Amino acid sequence: MICPSCSFNAEPTHQFCIRCGFALGERGLFLSHLRGSSTWVLRRSLAGMSAGLVGWFVIPAAARAAGNALPQWGHLVMSGALGGFFLGTVEGMVEESSVKTVRGGLIGALGGLVGGLLGSLVLSATNAGMSAVVLAWGVTGATIGASSVWLERRANRIIMGSVAGLLGGALGGWLGYQMYASLTDMVKPDAWLLKRLIEGTTGAVFGAILWFIVGITEKLWIFKRRIATNISYKECDRCRHTNVLKAWYCAGCGALLQVAAPPEKLQYTKREALARVVGACKFLAQLSAMTGAAVSCLSAIFLASINIFLGLFGLLATSLVAYLLYTLLYALADYLSLWLV
Repeated sequence: MICPSCSFNAEPTHQFCIRCGFALGERGLFLSHLRGSSTWVLRRSLAGMSAGLVGWFVIPAAARAAGNALPQWGHLVMSGALGGFFLGTVEGMVEESSVKTVRGGLIGALGGLVGGLLGSLVLSATNAGMSAVVLAWGVTGATIGASSVWLERRANRIIMGSVAGLLGGALGGWLGYQMYASLTDMVKPDAWLLKRLIEGTTGAVFGAILWFIVGITEKLWIFKRRIATNISYKECDRCRHTNVLKAWYCAGCGALLQVAAPPEKLQYTKREALARVVGACKFLAQLSAMTGAAVSCLSAIFLASINIFLGLFGLLATSLVAYLLYTLLYALADYLSLWLV
């Protein structure tokens, strides 16, 4: 097992770590599981924070571009769709799955659209702005939470993911906008960059809280797996196909495997810090691609209202910049991966 104190790769038969002397019994296993769970939740929370930060740079820009031509309810709906799109991509980007990234973004955008419509109804009926915000982002979060666990194909787990997303979205939306109002009131920013940072912080707080709660629920309840009794392979519950220990999905039927490999049987890289840098580069590459997709569409829509060729130029220019950034970040990740072997 991996020593939770110094990360030394100790033998399973050792009672104490031969490098630092830490006891590797039940306490060692508990701390090892706790560290793994904390890393899982922290990665998702930080990924949500990054996606929210970028998303809330785009949302105010889109709102300013739309201006007074879009009514208040329209701004709420547009914000919900864009925010849901960015935060819905987090699970796929963390798992480095392009299909899950795009699907999560589209489902998140749909949830944000519905949440924005419901929030606008509350706003028009009661004029309670914060209640509308909490409802809109709660519905968005519930959709994102359900999407993140949809492949489990178990009703109780999907419901659990929806409830976690609902709580995370409502709490994150409330806290994020309370903080935005407080910072704006205290600082009264005049500088353009400071205004943008305060707006971005709103999304960062929202995304971090949403994915923190969803991540905890995933790790502790939804994605719990039984340890493989035969330590040489994983057996699929659906088709009984045998898979290698590092498999997440069945090679025979594509089902999500409900069995986990013993940690000591998995080969971890000795350069964990470099592996995290590689993962961060790949995450940022996908985030730049999804941001480019959203900004390209918005540029085409708003600029085309002025001139059709200007809209086409905006679409091509933003797509090119996003593609170049995506390529450079993935090239950096590929180069650094050579040192992990």
